[in-house]
Amino acid sequence: MGEGELRVLAVGQSVDVRVRARATWTNTGIQLVAGQEYRFAARGRWWDAVVRRDADGYSSSLLRFAERWRRAPQENWFALIGAIDEDEAHLCLIGTARTLVAPTSGVLTCFANDVRFMSWNNWGRIDLTVTRVE
Repeated sequence: MGEGELRVLAVGQSVDVRVRARATWTNTGIQLVAGQEYRFAARGRWWDAVVRRDADGYSSSLLRFAERWRRAPQENWFALIGAIDEDEAHLCLIGTARTLVAPTSGVLTCFANDVRFMSWNNWGRIDLTVTRVE
């Protein structure tokens, strides 16, 4: 597969991608198709400064004042978040495991849920497996 080519998954097909903690967006190169069902499974841990967590992220009473500035304000700090074509109007929690039907077609893009200008102290990665269910 060449640079910039999109992967459209067949039923039962899986693809593994890495989502880096510091990236504003990770373009997975996976084309989601509206109405098709996908299963997501995330492994590994990443760090928010010195806090090490999995893709479900964490809550913090100390950071409660800053929650409204998180990119997905209602979700945990450092939760794995997905979107189609970097559209922040339609974010969805992926976490460590999720199955969902794509609401629209486009490229799956992901990030670690944090305040946008604080990514400088993020590190590590999550390995994400995306499987087309039907």
